[in-house]
Amino acid sequence: MTTLQKACTAKQFDTNPAGCPAASIIGHAKAITPLIPVPLEGPAYFVSNGGEAFPNLIMVLQGYGVTIDLVGDTFISKSGVTSSTFKTVPDQPVGSFELTLPEGPYSALAANGSLCAEQQKLKIPADFIAQNGAELKQEAQVSVTGCKPAITVVKHSVKGKVATIVVSVPSAGKLTASGKGLSKASKSSKAATTLTVKLTLSKVEQAFLKKHHAKRLKAKISLTFTPKKGGKLKTSTTVYIG
Repeated sequence: MTTLQKACTAKQFDTNPAGCPAASIIGHAKAITPLIPVPLEGPAYFVSNGGEAFPNLIMVLQGYGVTIDLVGDTFISKSGVTSSTFKTVPDQPVGSFELTLPEGPYSALAANGSLCAEQQKLKIPADFIAQNGAELKQEAQVSVTGCKPAITVVKHSVKGKVATIVVSVPSAGKLTASGKGLSKASKSSKAATTLTVKLTLSKVEQAFLKKHHAKRLKAKISLTFTPKKGGKLKTSTTVYIG
């Protein structure tokens, strides 16, 4: 909200965007089209309009004597989800489009908590509607860089004599899980993802629990991830299984 409050006025933007407050420039956009030999690129502004609840996101793309203003309507839902809707875009082929929103005192995006801890849950949805009414809906997984390699137990559960462990891993490699009185399990990954492993209470432990009329076994599960590059990563979790 502090960033939105720094938006450039529509009057100033229409007169000369270069006169907008520096804090209203929240990023940089770049589009490549086969129609011209150079990229179209320029700053991305938040611009306030009297009748709009939230400022517009306007990207000024320039190059080869061409200037295009891409205007997006900003909206923040009651649940705190921010979206930008571009109702019209140039009817021309675009090979790639890149929008950079850097970190700073007036960033357009900011994190609540640790992105590294939540990176497996971070996704950006996008909806595309063509002129003929065809729709494309997709979700892009957000890749977080600069995190210290680590593995994290996302959740665990026990059903009967089987313990299920869900683990977040940072890269391609192999996850191995083991515990006293439990079977051993392993799972491989091709990239950063979450892996699910299941361990079963051994017959010896089952017989021990039955003999001593015990209902559950407190088991410490050791988790080791061996990445294709770099050293081993370890963590553990405790379950009650029986």
